[in-house]
Amino acid sequence: MRLFPISAVTAASVVVTALGCGMAEPPSSQPQASEDVADLSQKVGAALFDPEASPYGTSMERWSELIWKWIYRQPTDTNPLLDQSGANCSVDQDGPVWFLPSVIPGGPHFEAERSCTIPPQRALLVQTSSFLNDYPCPDPSFQPAPGQSLYDFLIGPATAFIDTVYFLEVTIDGVPQSDMLRYRFTSQDLFNIKGDLSLQTSLDGCITGERQPAVADSYAFMVKPLSRGQHTLVWHQKDSFGGTGDTTLTYRLTVE
Repeated sequence: MRLFPISAVTAASVVVTALGCGMAEPPSSQPQASEDVADLSQKVGAALFDPEASPYGTSMERWSELIWKWIYRQPTDTNPLLDQSGANCSVDQDGPVWFLPSVIPGGPHFEAERSCTIPPQRALLVQTSSFLNDYPCPDPSFQPAPGQSLYDFLIGPATAFIDTVYFLEVTIDGVPQSDMLRYRFTSQDLFNIKGDLSLQTSLDGCITGERQPAVADSYAFMVKPLSRGQHTLVWHQKDSFGGTGDTTLTYRLTVE
């Protein structure tokens, strides 16, 4: 299993993003943007989709799972989650939504900055704290209790970790976004991941290279397409889990 106080973490690590032991579908394209959604984004300007919205026909719960599927299929050397600078931010980005993953904190008080160039008319899915739990793992004791469903077995640790997040502050170009703790999304069922084998030692020791069942509990939000030019997105999160605690990630964004 993986943990990251969004930041992201490995099965045994803790970052603002968390990982667990989990099943993966083969890479697939994102839902496509409709002209109506694109037009609406232009009129409304830089703002967040509501947590109850279904941007591009997909629920925010599902988007919070899709970013994990994307992370898991990237090899260690070019994995955007493991990249502190943002040099790999354009890897495997397809469809109307551009993924901005969390970061794996290097200590209890951690600040990082990434730079990323983004094509126009892309919404931004930003992952902050997230815990992915997958199955199976090499540890033979990592099994559901008699009569316990696999979903219940996996979701318990994920929920317990994300329950420790008590503060999330987000600004876009200096403008604070409100009520960010509403942007929590929990898997309601198992979904599938397929991890690149190189991540076994860098991110998740439970990766098999085959499809595996997983669940996720996450704080994440989606930004409507930004105007062309320079933008700064900052999220600051605190949790009481221990080992991470206080993480800030700044994204310097260029929309071409």
